[in-house]
Amino acid sequence: MVGHGSLRRIAAVVAAGAVGFAGMTAIAAPIGAAAPADRPAVANAAPRPGAAYNELTVTMVDNVNAPRTATINPGTTIHWANEGRNEHNVKPNKAGAGFGDDLIGVGEEYQHTFETPGVFGYYCSFHGTPGKGMYGTVIVRNADGSLPAGAEKVDKGRSGPAARGKPITIRVPADVKTIQGAVDRAKPGDLVLVSPGVYHEAVVITTDRIVLRGLDRNKVILDGRYQLENGVKVIDADGVAVENMTARKYERNGFFWTGAKGYRGSYLTSTRTGDYGIYAFDSVDGWFDHDYGAGSPDAGFYIGQCYPCNAMITHSISEYNGLGYSGTNAGGDLVITNSIWRFNRAGVVPNSGDGEANPPERETTVIGNLVYDNNNGQTPAIDAAKLAQGNGILVAGGEDNLITKNLVFDHDIGGIVTVLNPEKNVWFPNNNTTIDNTVRDSGEADLATFGGEGNCFADNRFATSKPSNIEQTNPCPSGTKGIEPTDQLDLQKYIDATKPPTVDYKIAKTPKPPKLASMPNAASAKAAPAVGIAKRVKRWIAQEQAKVRTPRTPKDLRTTRVPVP
Repeated sequence: MVGHGSLRRIAAVVAAGAVGFAGMTAIAAPIGAAAPADRPAVANAAPRPGAAYNELTVTMVDNVNAPRTATINPGTTIHWANEGRNEHNVKPNKAGAGFGDDLIGVGEEYQHTFETPGVFGYYCSFHGTPGKGMYGTVIVRNADGSLPAGAEKVDKGRSGPAARGKPITIRVPADVKTIQGAVDRAKPGDLVLVSPGVYHEAVVITTDRIVLRGLDRNKVILDGRYQLENGVKVIDADGVAVENMTARKYERNGFFWTGAKGYRGSYLTSTRTGDYGIYAFDSVDGWFDHDYGAGSPDAGFYIGQCYPCNAMITHSISEYNGLGYSGTNAGGDLVITNSIWRFNRAGVVPNSGDGEANPPERETTVIGNLVYDNNNGQTPAIDAAKLAQGNGILVAGGEDNLITKNLVFDHDIGGIVTVLNPEKNVWFPNNNTTIDNTVRDSGEADLATFGGEGNCFADNRFATSKPSNIEQTNPCPSGTKGIEPTDQLDLQKYIDATKPPTVDYKIAKTPKPPKLASMPNAASAKAAPAVGIAKRVKRWIAQEQAKVRTPRTPKDLRTTRVPVP
């Protein structure tokens, strides 16, 4: 999502014709083009400009170290520079390795000079484990220039345990006392079934196709006590499904998948986490259903850095977060449907950005959602959420998205808005289609667009827009010539407006989660790993998408009934 300083330059971008100027590059590549591959996986040390001795920079973005493997001479200094939007760290695989940093903030750097030959593995504990997720290796050559013992084994690919002849059920605590212990014992296809209780664990899953399930969504509780990082972290494991439990009070995320092909989160509740609630990164073929995310400064739900994502969010609720949904550089058969987005600072925010690979965000469908009252200045919030406050559906620099059949109301600024997103690059919203929505009670405009080309609006039910007569100035289909606009959305006054500061997620006024429906037949249902998800998403698009209707206004604005009839 957009950064604070860069948003302040919107007026300058527009005044300069939105073309390159100091520190920025206008993105005018063919629509849908990906960024060049400029993040190598392997590198040899070379002097940095002006350096008197060898130095190498490892760029930390979300959630990758680039280069992942660095081969250097003794005496070389490595700088880990965090250029992402999230905090990261450097943890050595082996204790006593003599290097590492527990926290590298956004824009910060850590450095260490390696004097001794050897192979030094490390990882970010927030977003990886040794050899999986966000990890890396430093290989320090011998004095004669040869490679040290063990270098030949670096990055030889992952492997996991083989499946059993017949999957089994491992019960916690009846068979194994801890969830982590059961997960470590499980093989592909197995079910880990957790009895009600409060579990002070940070569960890490690295085995493909296991299913982790609670017997009662509201009574199987993972509690980080504000000391542990993630409730459940799935690292480079395909087909893992997590079901029917609650995660609360974690420093980072409630439920987190990274580097997965095939993932599913069903009947999950996440509340009071320091980053995201329910989070899929660099993962494809995913399905989130009957989930609840609240109390996160970034987003209750996040799907990022994937194309085609082949993913679905449905029958879910996101409230009291900085953003209800954020999806940086994600898209392609990505559907957000039949869900409620309310009481966040901003609602549904697909966006393009520099902090992750695979830009731009594109080809997301937002259909049949209830989006209202996303003006909440009392939530925890990253800077982007503070700036986006007061908008329902905000497409920031995204392309080729479809926004349709949503009910959007009661927003201080805009109901449905497409807008440019200036970071180091300026990401323009192009060819987004906003059609057949009901939008009302917006402070500035029910429908609005600013920047980009080909953004079209048709058959919406609304009262106000910027520019005025938006369905005549920007008619559908995309590319149809409309009348000249007489006014534009004035972003600058909202950028310059004072927004409420963030609130610590530990003490924010985030209500306790409501009692939500548990998974049917949790005790007896067969384990269903997250396989065949891409086909399931494509089948839904082909057979069910056309049947979706615009929701009606619920009598109870705090309803937990999804979808709203």
